[in-house]
Amino acid sequence: MLTTSIDGLWVLQVLTGIEVVAPELGLRPHLPSIEKPEVALAHPVAAELRQAAVLDRAGDVDPVITEWLTVLARRDVALLMNAQTPLCTTEPQRVLLARFSRWWVTVERYGGVVRLSAAGTATTEHSAAQVVAGEIERLLGHLPPADLTPVTLDADELIAGVRGGVGLRRALDRQRLDEDQVRVLVLAGDSERSAQLSIAAIQSGTEKSSARVHIDHGAVTVIDTPQGRVIVEHISRDGKTWMIVAPGSSPAVAAAMQKMLRRLPAQAEWHSYRKAV
Repeated sequence: MLTTSIDGLWVLQVLTGIEVVAPELGLRPHLPSIEKPEVALAHPVAAELRQAAVLDRAGDVDPVITEWLTVLARRDVALLMNAQTPLCTTEPQRVLLARFSRWWVTVERYGGVVRLSAAGTATTEHSAAQVVAGEIERLLGHLPPADLTPVTLDADELIAGVRGGVGLRRALDRQRLDEDQVRVLVLAGDSERSAQLSIAAIQSGTEKSSARVHIDHGAVTVIDTPQGRVIVEHISRDGKTWMIVAPGSSPAVAAAMQKMLRRLPAQAEWHSYRKAV
């Protein structure tokens, strides 16, 4: 793992010639026409990178770091994640898990701090799913699933009720749930008591253009409540948006992630799809 600053990442981009890493995290692109290597090497953070053996005396970037940046820049498929915890008083931690060919790399941003790390390699859907599950577990840790009877909610109706001022509990009561379901769902909606990881799937390139990016209209949210882990699938069907809420066991999280990734244009080939170049 490499931990550096926004400026440190910029120096690495300039020296490797990699223009774009993860714009979804608010990381600015490198502009080769005006940002030259000598300017990057003169930046104070370059000395820190040398001390960490990320740069050598000649100003060349460690080959492993270069490979990580290449995976991020040339990604075929990615997962964009926002992590929010009760202790987080500023912006949430933002994470991009990217796949290029068989390599998976993670870039995390928390304020001005950036972390890069290898997530693994995979050549089958099963092994790719294991990489994804491992990163979710790394970010959230382990927690037993909540004792909850699965429920499907009309998301539009629920959001309209909450925004209308009736409050989450009363909006849930209108959905005819039992008391145990309401209790867990109220906890899941309490950002001061529960942590959550919201995940969206992204595919680079489509049949029409390699420059286009497809973002799945659904999402998966993993929520850690005081009563256990909950998994929420957000899906659109028949012109309506639904929330499927269930206990967040490891198999349930894996199944939800697979369904979301298979909704990408690559469908069941999400683990091996290569964008046209």
